[in-house]
Amino acid sequence: MDELIDLLNSCINEGDAFLQTLGVSLDSILGESSTFDKLDAFRSAYDTVVANDESKDKFKVITNKMINLYEASKPEIFERHWDNEKFSPLAYIHGLLHNKIDDEKIQRARNRMTTVLDSSVTSATAEDKQREYAIHGTKVIDLSKINVDELRAEIKKAVYKAVEIDDLKAFMETALQKMISRNCTRQKFSQRFKGIIDRYNAGGSENEDYYEQLVKLLEEMQKEQERPKAEGLSEEELEVYDLLVRGKKLTQEEEQKVKLAAKNLFKKLTEEKTELLVVDWYKDDQPRMKVKSAIEYALNEDLPDSYDKDSFDAKTNLLLNHFIDMAIQGYGWIAA
Repeated sequence: MDELIDLLNSCINEGDAFLQTLGVSLDSILGESSTFDKLDAFRSAYDTVVANDESKDKFKVITNKMINLYEASKPEIFERHWDNEKFSPLAYIHGLLHNKIDDEKIQRARNRMTTVLDSSVTSATAEDKQREYAIHGTKVIDLSKINVDELRAEIKKAVYKAVEIDDLKAFMETALQKMISRNCTRQKFSQRFKGIIDRYNAGGSENEDYYEQLVKLLEEMQKEQERPKAEGLSEEELEVYDLLVRGKKLTQEEEQKVKLAAKNLFKKLTEEKTELLVVDWYKDDQPRMKVKSAIEYALNEDLPDSYDKDSFDAKTNLLLNHFIDMAIQGYGWIAA
């Protein structure tokens, strides 16, 4: 038991020291004469912790260990009348981090951001599903419904800015996952998102523009959601089109031919799905080559002459491997 308590005290000291590296002094917070002042100081400390992903993750590790050691020490720790004045402050911030404490002001901040973002989460209809990203069954994210000016205004006036930005980041991450699940070429948006976060976490020179970078990326994600409609393609056709044009410089006329190729390939594979995409078709040479032949036939009918033999073969293999990946992982229209 003595060893457990020593470990607990050591963990508390580690948490205290870590907060000091972030400019947060538990001694100063505990020295506040008013309970309300203490609570505001805890909220500010929490906002500081979540402002940086690395800080948030490290604080989680430290305080998760602290809570586990405390729980493991029960009930003997009560019998020994153990006390460490910095345990409760660390536990309070830990509770905020894990949504275990109902703090009115923090919840109000989260609710304001949620109000702006939830305007994009609606019930799905049959005609909407072509351009929206499904979540939780019948719910979809429709990014076009987010008022970006309202989002900017909310971030600007936020008291606990990092708390609201943390929720925005979580929302964008979910939206990006849904976007990429519909079109693998959208990985570039995820890479940009990660780059913005990584530069901020590393303390890059562009940190003053951090929030605006996130909002601008969200605006580009809105445009991307509308691109199938602008291109005159379905989400599924657009992914095929994007894979076909990637790395190619085409004229406007050639782009139209590639769009036709994407449309006709998608049509062929869906209309002949029961014959081509049989169970585990990707595991055996014969059904796999049958799918490859269908891809070659469809592309040969419509692709422009700028796709020479090497380019044609490369695109055929690219699409085949992508369809195999969809089938193996069980997602998208190939697996449906």
